[in-house]
Amino acid sequence: MPGLCGLWFATAALGVAGQHPVAPALAVAVLCIVVAWAAWRPGDLWFMLPAFLPVASFAPWTGWWLVDESDLLILAAMGGACLRWSLDAWRRPAAVIHRTPRSMRWVYWVLPPVLLLGVWRGLDDARGAAPWTALLADLWAQGVYGDYDLPGNTLRVAKSLVWGLLLMPVLYRAGEGAPLRLARGMVAGLALVCAAVVWERGVYVGGLDFSDHYRITAWFWEMHVGGGAIDVYLALALPFAWWAAWIAPHGWRWWAAAALVLVSIYAVLMTYSRGVYLSVALALIALAVLAHKYHLVAPDGSVWHRRAMVCLLVALVVEALGVLLGGSFMPGRLARSDQDLYQRFAHWQRGVDLLKTPGQWVLGLGLGRLPAHYSTQTLEGALPGQVRWVRGTSGRTQVWLSGPARPGVKGELALAQRVALAPGGAYSVRLHGYAGASALLKVQLCERHLLYSFRCQEQMPRVLASGDDAGGWLEARLQGPAFVPEGALSAWREGVLSITVVQAKTPVRLDAVELIDPQGRQILKNAAFAQGPRHWSSIAHANFLPWHIDNMQLELLIERGLLGWVVLAAWAVGALVLAAQGAARQNALALVVGVSIATTLLIGAVISTIEIPRVSIMLWLLLIVSPLVRNPSLNHRVLNPTGGGG
Repeated sequence: MPGLCGLWFATAALGVAGQHPVAPALAVAVLCIVVAWAAWRPGDLWFMLPAFLPVASFAPWTGWWLVDESDLLILAAMGGACLRWSLDAWRRPAAVIHRTPRSMRWVYWVLPPVLLLGVWRGLDDARGAAPWTALLADLWAQGVYGDYDLPGNTLRVAKSLVWGLLLMPVLYRAGEGAPLRLARGMVAGLALVCAAVVWERGVYVGGLDFSDHYRITAWFWEMHVGGGAIDVYLALALPFAWWAAWIAPHGWRWWAAAALVLVSIYAVLMTYSRGVYLSVALALIALAVLAHKYHLVAPDGSVWHRRAMVCLLVALVVEALGVLLGGSFMPGRLARSDQDLYQRFAHWQRGVDLLKTPGQWVLGLGLGRLPAHYSTQTLEGALPGQVRWVRGTSGRTQVWLSGPARPGVKGELALAQRVALAPGGAYSVRLHGYAGASALLKVQLCERHLLYSFRCQEQMPRVLASGDDAGGWLEARLQGPAFVPEGALSAWREGVLSITVVQAKTPVRLDAVELIDPQGRQILKNAAFAQGPRHWSSIAHANFLPWHIDNMQLELLIERGLLGWVVLAAWAVGALVLAAQGAARQNALALVVGVSIATTLLIGAVISTIEIPRVSIMLWLLLIVSPLVRNPSLNHRVLNPTGGGG
């Protein structure tokens, strides 16, 4: 059985990788390495997943939505590990017995039915009066693309827990040294995210500009409709950076770990998120207080190490004060805290009001159904626009753009594609489309990483009403400054073409889009949509309310009901108890894992977490490892930086 599963997982991963829109050969080659690595050392899954999941997505370039490279990474890793499991079982039959701790076996019996119930309710809600065959045909036609108010969002939200449940027996079978491997993977992943943050700030804003209203997103492309993916990740991962500095011996290892702590705090500060600030501060305080309570002593007990840790703490305080006092953005956000909290409470109340029947309170609306209900049942949650991909009667793919759901709705939702910018000159855009009524478009080409624009060329052409369904061409020359690099780093800025319908309730069909650079070259990929939504994505601006409830507990309650909330809360509380038992037995990593879980739950009071698959998988990994940190025999491995694993 493990061999068949491994073969299926590996084949599925490589098969999808072969259809990668940008680099299929490279994707297949990388996943072959992952399969071989996992088969060679299955225990390294504990390291591999937290190390690479934070950067395993290229959604803006591929256009993928339902799945991304992180799913292929997990499939390939499970495939290799299961193939090794089968080989070991053939050599030694006793090896086929997995080693799931007793404290976690209930999860296999309780979570799958709850998950299936949530998926069924979500799909049943999405289909409305349509037959199930029509819904399944729609999902099949959608493929790896979709939108948050469509049926596919149920599958997108469900997949992280599916991966967690499938990973559990594979991970537990290679559980020896797992906490240390996981910790090292978290440190490696955090280093990659911090590198992305430093690059993003340096290229787009400037590393020391603390007045610009720019909040980082790093490699978390899920934030194209807002949300706090990077906020949750940093709160979850930062305790492991402090652990790395705490266990590092005198020399280059300590300096490297200290540098990671400083850059991690810099990343936290650049989120300009009050919830992250509070959560991280409480996490660091909890680490210090509980380490003292449980008499945890650093491996390097020298005077130099103690003084170095104190100096690092002082440097962190200076760093935080520099951001708070060295610019105007964060002081302004702090001054608006009361107003923002009032608006957040109103947002939460509107979300809870979506539960109208006892059945919805107990079982929820269904996985992934919050955006669909919130955007249609609340005035404040009306969508700022829609992007819909439709296959026409001729077999050609078309995209329908709509403006706000009603007049006065704040924000925009744009069809977008990333492009390389050429210095000097103006760009032109050619659109082929159709509108039943005259519609005003906003076409922008901006220096942009994800959410925030810098220099832009734009135009607002009008698509005239046409009685001919075939539509016609519209050409416009964009107006604005030339994209001349202002410095060495600004030359690396990427461009994003975005197309928005400005008027409410005015759909426009696009059959092709061409962007002509100053040299007269058409530079868009899949310009005629012959490959469906490949290379295209959507980006929201100034209004993210319809997509997020901004509270993990309410997110669980609204979509999974009291039943799902209680089950997942029991898993989290059980993991915290196991971590506390390990810390009481002087296992330092048990303390770090427990604080990381608690910090994630704390920041979940102001940010939705479960809807972000890559981040929620990281939380599942922490819950899965919790029984393994309770064992005091792991203490030597945890405290010894040269111990086995990883």
